[in-house]
Amino acid sequence: MNLALLLNGLVSPARRLLGVALGVVVLNGAAFAQSETRINGLVTGDGKPLAGATVKIEKTGRGTTTDAEGRFQLQASGQETLVVSFIGYKTSTALVGNRTVVNVELVPESGELSEIVVVGYGTQRRRDMTGAVSSVSTQAIQEMPIATAEQGLLGRVAGVQVVQSNAAPGGAISVRVRGGNSVLGGNEPLYVIDGFPVYNNIGTNDGQTQPSNPLAAINPNDIVSMEVLKDASATAIFGARGANGVVIVTTRRGKAGEGHVDAEAYYGVQSVRHKLPMLTGGEYMELANERARNLGLATLPFPDASRYPANTDWQDAIYQQAPISNYALTFSGGSEASRYSVSGNWFEQQGVLRGSGFKRGSVRANLDNRLNSKLTLSTSMTASRAINQRSRTSINILSGVVYSALIAPPNAPVTNPDGTYFNIASLPTSDPAWINPVLLTEGFDNENSTNRILANSNLSYAFTPNLSFSVRLGIDYIDSRTDQYLSRTLPASTGSAAVNTSNNSTYLNENILSYKKQFGTNHALDLTAGYTWQQTVGTSLGAGTANFALDLFGTDNLSAGSTVNTPQTNRSENTLLSWLGRANYGFRDKYLLTVSGRADGSSRFGEGNKWGFFPSAALAWRVSEEPFLKNVNWIGDLKLRTSFGVTGNQEIGNYNSLTRLNTVSAVFGTGQAIVVGYAPVSMPNPSLKWETTAQYNVGVDASFLTGRLNLSLDYYVKNTTDLLTQLPVALSSGFGSILFNSGSVRNQGFELSADGVLLTKNKLRWNLGLNLATNSNQVLDVAVAGGQFFAPILASPLNESVNIIREGEPLSAFYGYVRDGLWETNQDATGLMPNAKAGDQRYQDLNGDGRITADDRTILGKPNPDLIYGITSQLSVGNFDLNVLFQGVSGVTVFNANKFSIGDSFARGANQLAEVKDRWTTTNPNPAALYPRASNVSPLISDRFFEDGSYFRLRNVQLGYNLPKNLTRLKWLRAARLYVSGQNLLTLTKYTGYDPEVSSTGGSDLRKGVDVGAYPAAKTWTVGLRLGL
Repeated sequence: MNLALLLNGLVSPARRLLGVALGVVVLNGAAFAQSETRINGLVTGDGKPLAGATVKIEKTGRGTTTDAEGRFQLQASGQETLVVSFIGYKTSTALVGNRTVVNVELVPESGELSEIVVVGYGTQRRRDMTGAVSSVSTQAIQEMPIATAEQGLLGRVAGVQVVQSNAAPGGAISVRVRGGNSVLGGNEPLYVIDGFPVYNNIGTNDGQTQPSNPLAAINPNDIVSMEVLKDASATAIFGARGANGVVIVTTRRGKAGEGHVDAEAYYGVQSVRHKLPMLTGGEYMELANERARNLGLATLPFPDASRYPANTDWQDAIYQQAPISNYALTFSGGSEASRYSVSGNWFEQQGVLRGSGFKRGSVRANLDNRLNSKLTLSTSMTASRAINQRSRTSINILSGVVYSALIAPPNAPVTNPDGTYFNIASLPTSDPAWINPVLLTEGFDNENSTNRILANSNLSYAFTPNLSFSVRLGIDYIDSRTDQYLSRTLPASTGSAAVNTSNNSTYLNENILSYKKQFGTNHALDLTAGYTWQQTVGTSLGAGTANFALDLFGTDNLSAGSTVNTPQTNRSENTLLSWLGRANYGFRDKYLLTVSGRADGSSRFGEGNKWGFFPSAALAWRVSEEPFLKNVNWIGDLKLRTSFGVTGNQEIGNYNSLTRLNTVSAVFGTGQAIVVGYAPVSMPNPSLKWETTAQYNVGVDASFLTGRLNLSLDYYVKNTTDLLTQLPVALSSGFGSILFNSGSVRNQGFELSADGVLLTKNKLRWNLGLNLATNSNQVLDVAVAGGQFFAPILASPLNESVNIIREGEPLSAFYGYVRDGLWETNQDATGLMPNAKAGDQRYQDLNGDGRITADDRTILGKPNPDLIYGITSQLSVGNFDLNVLFQGVSGVTVFNANKFSIGDSFARGANQLAEVKDRWTTTNPNPAALYPRASNVSPLISDRFFEDGSYFRLRNVQLGYNLPKNLTRLKWLRAARLYVSGQNLLTLTKYTGYDPEVSSTGGSDLRKGVDVGAYPAAKTWTVGLRLGL
């Protein structure tokens, strides 16, 4: 059987469903005149039939609506004029004359206000929206090469902060919508991909690699739009998963007409954006000898510098220029009864850090078919395989490649004369734990491969043009495997291998009833109600061995290791049941009301708190429709809106309300036999419940000069209560803490979005856009004595926490000492800093007790910015266009943990930043020097290491040329575009590390804004070709 015929009988266009849902009431009029005849016709828009379009006679108002086929019948005389209208299209008129068949093609309304926006469980015209929703278009997504969907939000949406917490290929990206709400729960937004809700749990650092990104398995080339739902009016329909915002991702779908083939390919080269200036081999040895003399040592570490002639730039040794490439092919088309869009993609990115890279292959199929005049079926399916070669950029400092390269002595060679790697720990100034950075890149292998199938089908039945019911069934299947091998060539390693697999299946069932109707000219009603069920089942297995005779097998043969580690398995399951409803009412197209509510039941919470209800309400007033503004031509639209609602956060992990058991082993009896038993590992809390966010929003939307200038301004306040906290309990209980609901945090701020057409003349057009947002984050209450607690400590050599959660301060604020210049004279045992030497660092005694103690620490900044902003520019001249994206943040602090070792005046023997040459010396005892004297005195965690992380960045620039059709004269070539683009080409910042856009941790880790050997950002040049056939 012909495949096209088969598909033609299976599925129907989804656009039909939208048309039916937007249908309006049949208007009854006066009696028929004797000269009237039956008129038949077809109403189309964009070449497609429009179901539910209004067709009425101009004089009498009598009329009808089009059926699911876009057809109508009406009695009218030849002298009468038909008026045809449909939401999102310009109203059209047609004189009947002597015709019995009147077909009308409607033209879409121009401008942003007529845009149809995808919201939770439906669509709306932008002009009718009462909530805070921002959109990212196809054009914006295509302006820069991106590897994952979240990168398309960067710098384009007010109130959305996107941080590349791991700049490695396939690395984690953290997204915050209007700040972070939770302490221990998830802070990432909910993603809805073609109707399927997905939570992107990026996790935290595993101690050996930085977290990867689950959404990296999805091809961003397929995305046509992303809608960001920000306030409670927009997100409350998602209930327990809406507190952190919602991102709705829509992928390409086919259009009726002749088949199209679209192809795109680009190739680029990446390099490290910025290298740190370090000491040379000679300067390093000079500093080492100086410290020895300052300490009064009899022997210098490098009495004969000629024995160490190497001058190794370890950054050059581990970094490389790396290619990036992408190839995509899409087939689309179909008939009125059956449409398709099928694509394939291959993306490959080698990392600028040797030994890292990411590959992804994916296929996607979106099918829309009409089974009959009332029944439609839409199917979306994506299958992908991603392979992520992860470098060792660990928060456990000494394990990280980047950190190792920074501290490595430059007078050490990379290899010995025989080609083996030089042991840098053999130098007299080295720590025995130090590892040759190049050896670390080659001796550590960590590869994660992920297979993912994300598929769902939506069956919809239109009872009438106004009433429809849809059923969605879907699955998100993720199969992941991580292979890790530590080579025998690494110091103290006998070879160790580990294989960890995980399998997660999420099942979805949604049942949605929708009703849309226009009552006369004054009243419009849009109702949505539904029931949803979503369940996730996960399993995992881990196995490992050690003591390999050879490095030959890696993880391919675990039995080659003589020591077998205890295998681990796990299974988990969670279910979410929901009832939801929403009502939109419009009066005279100027007074708008939205009310929504959702009841969620989650298996993750305690017995008495499994269900929660999350309501919202919003009002909007389109002032521009009032008589006093109706004739003000330069005001196209002016709308005031306000909303209030409550949303929840269920991202707390599984089984945290229950007592969990784990296996324990013990030796018993005279035979010393190993006995396996069980012991509780967590204290139960049957009262565990949702974190709840109550949000108030007030906003203004305006359009001026016939859509040439559009503005949107919002002010919001978010109060999150019942925060999850690990509360200390008496040791007699057998536990150290219990997960408890207590505490609250507030986020509040302003958002501004503006875009306009600055210039349009002949073939010249220039559009400019601006978005900016402020956010103030404050911890209101914590359930800990003293009103504060610390984040986990950072590993050696820091061995201390730098983030504090304190009432009245921003979440995870930075905490440390304040410098007070350098000591000019030696101090005695009774001074502020007993026995401090001239040239040592001095600190402020903030509590005035005459001693420098832990009580002298204070707040030194915060990891969350006061201001985030983006500037976009699209300039076109004839067939050429230039697209530019600037992006930046202000009022943010970064803890430069690398500097604690490479800016410690040689306290631990590590190589130093070149700026350490500005230090106190016996020949230049300058108390205003930037650094203290060389010594073995480790610095305190002070304001020296907390730096301004504000930056202004040229995020992307793309120059393109669209080939004129008459230039090629090839009938089969529909369109052709050649472009060259650059990313991260310019960054203005005071931060002295690799990049200010950094966080070595992710997920719910409270150690925010820390730069510990993080993967450096890259600048990229790409050239690409896009063809339409």
